[in-house]
Amino acid sequence: MRFERLLKLLFPALWGGLALAAGLAALALLPAGEDTKLTRILQHGLALALLIAAVIWIRHVNARSKTWKNRARENAAQAQDLALRLNHDNATGLINHKVFAERVRAAATGLSGNQTLCVVSIDLESRWPSGTTFTTAKDEALLAASTDLMRHVADRLEVCYCLARSAGKGFSLMVAFDEDQGVSAPDIAKAITDVFLRPVQTALGASLISPVIGYAVSNTPDQDTAELINNANLAVANASETSRWRTVAYKPIMREELDRRTIVENALSSAIEANDCLPHFQPQFNLTTGRIYGVEALARWYHSDLGWISPLEFIPIAEGNGDIISLGWRILETSCSEVQLLPGDLSLSVNLSVAQLLSDDVMTMLEECLDRSGLPASRLKLEVTEATLMSDLKRVQTILNELRAFGVGISLDDFGAGYSALSYLTDFHWDEIKIDRSLATRAVKDAKQREILKLVLGIAETMGSEVMIEGIETVEQRDILVDLGCTRGQGYLFGGPMAIDDISTLFFPERQRLAQARISGISRLP
Repeated sequence: MRFERLLKLLFPALWGGLALAAGLAALALLPAGEDTKLTRILQHGLALALLIAAVIWIRHVNARSKTWKNRARENAAQAQDLALRLNHDNATGLINHKVFAERVRAAATGLSGNQTLCVVSIDLESRWPSGTTFTTAKDEALLAASTDLMRHVADRLEVCYCLARSAGKGFSLMVAFDEDQGVSAPDIAKAITDVFLRPVQTALGASLISPVIGYAVSNTPDQDTAELINNANLAVANASETSRWRTVAYKPIMREELDRRTIVENALSSAIEANDCLPHFQPQFNLTTGRIYGVEALARWYHSDLGWISPLEFIPIAEGNGDIISLGWRILETSCSEVQLLPGDLSLSVNLSVAQLLSDDVMTMLEECLDRSGLPASRLKLEVTEATLMSDLKRVQTILNELRAFGVGISLDDFGAGYSALSYLTDFHWDEIKIDRSLATRAVKDAKQREILKLVLGIAETMGSEVMIEGIETVEQRDILVDLGCTRGQGYLFGGPMAIDDISTLFFPERQRLAQARISGISRLP
């Protein structure tokens, strides 16, 4: 390529050189000392050829120079356009989070003693009217309209601000204000919330937006601005966990919780592999006879540094990162093995997660667990929640029918928590329906709730299902529930989750003494 460019540049000069060479050759052929008319013509022609070649060469060089300048301008414009695209969001025209971080850093450096720097993270969730077809164009139109609303909010506050598109579906806003401006971080958050109270209008239709807002503030130029932005993001993540239309201010405990979550998440897989996550068993009782008839296996984890970690903490993490499948099968198999240390008429209840239930090998895994442990399928009850049913009702019902045909019992867990549907009670032949403690507690205190519980008991009886009450904590609760017709229950009134040895010691002391006697007798054999 370089050679071709050089050749084009020197092309006129080459022609001039050839013309000069031809003229010199012609002169050389003339007789020496002869001054003829032809000689003068050749001399004039040679001079003219050289002049024409020089003119052509100069014009060519100028043209090439102009072309190079045009190309340089085009390249500069393309580079500028590329930089603009790299630094800005296409849908909104706002700067991206990378440039935003630089602006926050510059603003923090110039922060005076009476100024506050506030970073606000806004997460948006849009809801188009039912029947509306979602498209990327609609989403971008909604973002563009939301951008105009956000700018309007910031302009109305009359403060120095910088608005950017966040890495997620929302915005980042930096605001710097003085004490005497009468502006605060909660005021800014409220102004943003208020502007989205009405549906956002676009050329492609209107949509209601539900914002979640998190913010963090700084009053010192020494603030790590990357940390300040992360704090705002932590606050909005904390707000999103509960519901929409929330505003949350950053608190240091959020960072502590994140650090702990990171430790737990990093250690969970290894803990499952090392059998550090083990089942504890909560006893289940006949409320009228006081006799234990079964146990529920619940996952427990003791961490060498953090101590006991609640399942309310590590189960959601396991569900989020995919460890719930390996954890669930490990708990199931271990429970099936350990429960055989108890009398053979006791049942074992184990939770089955959505991921386990919907996996292709659920039947194979269950059969392998029972084969390795030696537990009869008739002693096992698998518990599923209403959330599991909602994930894919028809498919779940098909799998549950296969499990029931295999010989295990199927239990509907946590009925009455949240928005329970009575239709779930009749859509499948449940062996057991477990009433969530929230419904049981309300039924004890409220006559209307008692009627609802009676209705559930009546449906269960019609369907041939047993009813189990969870979370019984007082004698008064037990007595009222028995009067309503409840015969089975579990809760801290009878005992919390405990190791299998504690179950044996507390509820089967005679069996424990016989086992110890047998061990003692074997040890004395010669």
